[in-house]
Amino acid sequence: MSTTAKVKYHVSFENANSHNVKVEIDIPAKLLKGEDALFKIPVWTPGSYKVREFARNITDIRALSKDGDLQVEIEDKHSWRIKGGANSDLTLSYEIYVFTLGVRESYFDQFMAFLHGPSTFGYIDGCENEEIELTLDLLDDWEAYAALKEKSKGKFIADNYDHLADSPIALGDFDVMEYESGNVPHKVVMIGSGNYNRDQIVEDFKKISDEQVKLFGEHPSSPCYIHFIQNVDQGGGGLEHANCQTSQVERFVYNDPAAYRKFLGLISHEYFHLWNVKRIRPIELGPFDYDKENYTEQLWVAEGITSYYDDLILRRVGIHTRESYLEEMAKDINRLQNQRGRMNMSLDEASKLAWVKAYMPDENSLNATISYYNKGKLVAWMLDQLIVERSLGKRSLDDLMRELYDSYFKKEDRGFSHEEFMATASKVADIDLSEFFEKYVFGKEELPYKSVLKFYGLIMTDQNKPVPGLGVKTKKDGNQILVTYVENASHGEHAGISVNDEIISINNWRVKDQLENELKRYHIGEKVMIQFARNGKMHETQMMLDQDSTVNYKIESDPNADENAKVRGERWIN
Repeated sequence: MSTTAKVKYHVSFENANSHNVKVEIDIPAKLLKGEDALFKIPVWTPGSYKVREFARNITDIRALSKDGDLQVEIEDKHSWRIKGGANSDLTLSYEIYVFTLGVRESYFDQFMAFLHGPSTFGYIDGCENEEIELTLDLLDDWEAYAALKEKSKGKFIADNYDHLADSPIALGDFDVMEYESGNVPHKVVMIGSGNYNRDQIVEDFKKISDEQVKLFGEHPSSPCYIHFIQNVDQGGGGLEHANCQTSQVERFVYNDPAAYRKFLGLISHEYFHLWNVKRIRPIELGPFDYDKENYTEQLWVAEGITSYYDDLILRRVGIHTRESYLEEMAKDINRLQNQRGRMNMSLDEASKLAWVKAYMPDENSLNATISYYNKGKLVAWMLDQLIVERSLGKRSLDDLMRELYDSYFKKEDRGFSHEEFMATASKVADIDLSEFFEKYVFGKEELPYKSVLKFYGLIMTDQNKPVPGLGVKTKKDGNQILVTYVENASHGEHAGISVNDEIISINNWRVKDQLENELKRYHIGEKVMIQFARNGKMHETQMMLDQDSTVNYKIESDPNADENAKVRGERWIN
C-alpha cells in the first residue's frame, strides 16, 4: 500500500439548514485512462439487499481540470460522464442531500452528521482500488469517529473505495464509552440521548465481545472497533461493517428489561458479523458490484447462522436466562409455523430473492415467502444439534464456524461457494449432510423440531386453545375493521374475502372488534353470514368456520427425558 493517498476526498458542511453535504474528489491524471472519466454512486449498500438508488439525492455535479470547467453528462441513473476528464488532474464536486438518520442512509443538521459510505460517497470508475485520503471540515465543537486510520483531527486514510464505503463516520459532540476486547480498543458512540446506564452498557457490550472473541480465538478488527448507536424516538435495525457496526434503538428502552435484552441481541448479531459475513462470507459477497444486485443463495448462512448465535451468545454470558432463551426459540418456531410461505419458498430461494421479497413485503408475503433470518436460524440450530449428536458432544456449530474462518478467510482470503460450505459442514459433522440440506435448505419440508428438542430433553406444546377462524387477519382503523391478510386455501379465501375489505357484520350483528376476536363467540364448523364492503360497495358471503390454525408453542423441560438428554440440554444452553 502506498504511504501517500492517491485519491483525495474532501467533505464540507456549509449549509446545515439545507441538509446538503458537499463532497470534492481530487484524482491525479496518472490514475485516469481513456478520454473521459466516469463518476458513479452505488445503487445499494452491502449488508442490506435492496436497490436504494442513492443517486436520487445528488445535485450540482461539477468537474474541473487545469484548463477549466468540464462538461458533465448523465450516463445512466447513477453514473455521470466527465467529457475529457481523463486528460489532466481532475476535481469533481457534488452536493448530496442527507437527512435520513438510519443505519443504511446519511444525515446532517446543525447538531451532528452521520455519513454512511455508499449513500454519501461516489467514486471514479477505475480508481476503486486506490488509497484514499479523507478530509472532513469539522464544525467548532465536533469530533469525528470512524474505524479508519486517523492521520490528524478530521483526516483519515482508507485503503480503497470498499474500505471507505464500509466505514461510516459520526461527526458531532457525542457521549463515548470505551473498553477493550481481544486486545482491540472498542468505542461505543452514542448518537442522540437515551436513558442508558453507561457502566451497564460497557459491562454488557464487553461480555458479548469477549464471548465472541473466545469462540473464534482472536479479534480481526483493526485499528479499532466502533459501535455506533443511534438513539431515536422511533425506529430500529442494524448494519454490519468490517470494523464497526451501526444499530438504531428507541431511546427510552434501556430500563425495560425485555426491550433492553432485545437491543443487546441486536448488538450481539451485528458484532457476530465481524466474523460471519465480513470475513466468513459467501463468495458472491465481495468484491462488490455497486451497480446492481449481488445475488447469493447463502444469505441464510450469513444471516440465519448469525441470528442463531445472537441470542445463544446472550445465554452463554448470562444476559438471557434459560427460560427467556427458550422463549425466544419458541417465538422463532411460531413465526415460521404461522407463515404459510414455508410451503412455497425454500431457504435458498429466500436468499436469492431477497432483493424483491425480503425488503419489499406486501399483504401476500405471509403466503408466499419466508425469512432467511428466521428459518435460517432454525436450520442452523438443527445443524448444530446434528454435529453435536454425530460427534458425541465433541464438536458443535462452533467448530464449523472456526473451520470456515481458518480455511477460507485466514488461509485463502476468499469467500466460499454453497457447495464448499456444505462440504465443510459434512466434514465437521463427520457425516454426509446432503440429505439434510436437500430437505431443509433447497426443499420445503417441515422442520423436525420435536426430535431436536427431544435430543436436549425438551418438549414443545401448543398453548393456543381450539377456536374458530377463517384464515383472515384484520385491524381496527377508527370505527372500521379492515382485512390485512387472507391465508391461501383458507375458508376466508374460498368465500371471497380480500385484503382491504371492510368487515361490517356477522350474522347481521355489527362487528366492533377485530374479526379474530369476534369469531370466538361462535363454534368450529358453524356456518356464518359475513357482510363486507369493497371499494364502497356492500357484499355478503356465507362460510363455515374452521379451526384457527395459528400456533403458539412453548418450549420446556420434558419430565420424561432421560439423563443423557438432560445433560446435553444443559451443555447447549448453560
